[in-house]
Amino acid sequence: MVLADLLGADDASADLPSPPRVTAGLSEAERLRVTVLQLEHALRTRVVVEQAIGVLAERHRLLPRTAFERLRRAARGRGQKVAALAQDVVESTLNPLIALPEELARDGSAIRAQRSRRAG
Repeated sequence: MVLADLLGADDASADLPSPPRVTAGLSEAERLRVTVLQLEHALRTRVVVEQAIGVLAERHRLLPRTAFERLRRAARGRGQKVAALAQDVVESTLNPLIALPEELARDGSAIRAQRSRRAG
């Protein structure tokens, strides 16, 4: 968890851009550099998704597996990458104004507040 927090803090506000791909004609050093970038991207993405699973599991009192399934279903239903939606979930712990999909939002969050105003 400490490692996840440290790695997450380094890139907390950064988007998770896709890493470069290995193409033909690269030297061995260039291929290794691209491979390292890909592995670093995979680790950052994994850290953010794991943090989001923890947030959702605590927020909704879910098992981690169920929290991941809910995150994945919400991302697929909106045509988003899981990592991008996971980033929003993690950021919502610091900013209650971040509107999350209804199935991921907690009571009192921005999405619930918007629905209440419309209903009233």
